Parts: sequence; structure tokens; C-alpha cells
Amino acid sequence: MPWYLIIVIFILNILWGIGFFYFLLLIVFHPRKKLQLFGKELPIVGILIFYRNKLAKILADKYETYIERYPGGVVNVKKEEFILYIYKKIQEWTEEQSFLKNLPSFIQKPVLSFVQVVTDHLLKELFRNFIPDLAERYEIREKIFELISDKNMRFIEDKAKYYLTKPLVITGASFGLLFGLLNLILLIIF
Repeated sequence: MPWYLIIVIFILNILWGIGFFYFLLLIVFHPRKKLQLFGKELPIVGILIFYRNKLAKILADKYETYIERYPGGVVNVKKEEFILYIYKKIQEWTEEQSFLKNLPSFIQKPVLSFVQVVTDHLLKELFRNFIPDLAERYEIREKIFELISDKNMRFIEDKAKYYLTKPLVITGASFGLLFGLLNLILLIIF
């Protein structure tokens, strides 16, 4: 086998390794928008953008369900169910405590009643008023959706390319060199 063919095999394997890891970067960040073919959208979007969109939907749903206050005093059923669920869990935990079981019954019942009343009022005040007021005051909704906006995705992409491209290219070149050596060994053997 001529010596230049061995060099060509090494170079091709190194280029293949570099190309593979650079392709991984492209898969994560590109394309930003859905591609169109014959006027129909293809479901191909960069992984980061795909999960960003999924995360935005989940955050919007959870924010509306558990944090946002409905206008006009409308009752949020899911929030009330959540408050009731937490209330029951705290009540069960309180009843299971060993120090309460050791108390006489004439003290045990008022303590349990006190804990239940305080927990009920605290949870209702916390989830109906305090957290929504805090979210409005610090504009949490706007900050969350600004964090996952296209501008910040470009910032993340730029930082990832800056910090990940060189290590990934070196890793790809190393794998390519390793495969080149394995190809050379296989060529020598066969």
C-alpha cells in the first residue's frame, strides 16, 4: 500500500470526526425556524429551540394555573385543588407525628385543630395573595419569558459555540485519528 494512501485515510477519518461533532452543534442550535417544503412545515427544528418551545408552553400553563390571579375574583379551580392537596398532606403528616400521639387526648385535639386552621389560612393566603402579588411586583412572567426568548437563545448559542467548538473539534479529530489507526491496522491485517 502506498504511503500517501495511509495519509489520506488518516485525514479523511479526522475530517469525518470533526464533521460529526460540528454536525452535533448544528443539530442542537439550527434551524431556528421550522423549514418549509412545498408550502408545508417540516417538523425539523433545532433541539434547543424545540425544548425551549416545549418549556415555554409548560411554564405558561403552570404560571397561569398556580401563580396568576384571575381577574374579577374568579376562582382558579386547579389552584384550589392544589391548596387542598397540600393541606391534606400537611394534616396527614401532623397526625403521624409521634410527639402528638404521646400527648393526652384533651391537648392533642386542640393542637391538631390549631395546626389545621393555621395551615389552611396560611396556604390560602400564600397561594391566593402573597405569591401572585410577588409575581406581579417583580414581573416574574415577563422575566421568565424573556429568559427563553430568541435573543437569549442566540446568546446561549454564541457561548456554546465559543466554549464547545474547540473541545468538540479536538474530540472529533481524536476519534478520527483513532479510527484512522484502526483502519490502518485492518488494512495491514487483511
